[in-house]
Parts: sequence; C-alpha cells; structure tokens
Amino acid sequence: MSGHLEGCSIVAVVGSPRPAGNTALLVDAALAELAARGAGVRKVSLGDYSIAPCQGHEGCAGFAFCPHRDDAEEVLDAVYAADGLILASPVYYENVTAQMKAFMDRNVFRYNRDQWLAARAVGLLAVTAETGLDDALAAMRRYVALSTTHDVPVVSAAVIADGMGAVAGQPESLAAARELGAGVAELLAGA
Repeated sequence: MSGHLEGCSIVAVVGSPRPAGNTALLVDAALAELAARGAGVRKVSLGDYSIAPCQGHEGCAGFAFCPHRDDAEEVLDAVYAADGLILASPVYYENVTAQMKAFMDRNVFRYNRDQWLAARAVGLLAVTAETGLDDALAAMRRYVALSTTHDVPVVSAAVIADGMGAVAGQPESLAAARELGAGVAELLAGA
C-alpha cells in the first residue's frame, strides 16, 4: 500500500475552531491513511489563522491582490496547489462553521480571475451532534463545484458525535474517516 501516492500533496482544511475537537481527530485519521500510502499531507486548522470575511470590494475589480491583509492567501495558495483536498467542518446551526464559510467566501478573488483548484480528488467530512449533515456537505460540494472547471470526484463522510472528543471512543467514526482517506487515495491513484 505504501508509496502509490508518492509525490501527491493533500491539504485538509479543518473548519473547526477547536484544535482537538471531533473534526480535527477525524481529519487526523483520514490524513494518516493518506500518509501511509505515501502522500504528503498538511492539515490547515482555520482556527489557527486570521481569515476575515469577504467584503466584496466591488467584485475585486482593479485590484492586483485581495485588499485584505490576513492569512487567507497563504491558506489559499496551499489549497489551490494540492493534488487532493479534504474539507472538514462541524455543523453549526445546520451548516458549516463561520470559519469554513469565511474561507470559502475568500475564494471569490481567485474565481473572478479564473484561477481554479488543481485538486484531482476531494473528500468532504461533516460532524454533528444532531442534524445538518446534508446541508453542511452540500455547502462544501458547492464550493468545490464553483472552484473547479472540471468534474472533480468527491467522497464524503458524515459523522454523529455527541460531546467534545467523543469520536475517540467511536471506532465506527474513526473507520469512516480512514475510509474517507482511502477513498481520496483511490481516486487520486485512478486519476
């Protein structure tokens, strides 16, 4: 198994404000699966970065770069260059978190300049205590569709976890995250 993704880069964008929450633990499991197959992996926890909400800036017309001076460009540079992408968010009020939404909105500058994701495969992960999984996954799917010029194969996982760190004691949830990583790996190997 090891080595068949040698040279592939995977970036996981984690929309949780909690660095050791359920979403982060599940992403770690997915990335471990990809690393075991030889991929280079990077986890970007949005809570560790300053990414301001998009202000529209008149469609960004006339700007050579986004007028915001924050960490968005650093994150977007990594995301846009990756061979594979994982987007992961806990469900807050029936959708992705504010951190994930701000990240997605900040892609408008690149969108307006016909700059597209290089990703050949995408994994989506949503985690909730109750409801909203479908809405959160749909929001992330829309992001992928708007940020690419081709059909990118997508695999997804939806996990229910009631309480901080609960997935650590849920073997089926950790298995779902590993399967997500394996799914991204197989899509990349077949691309």
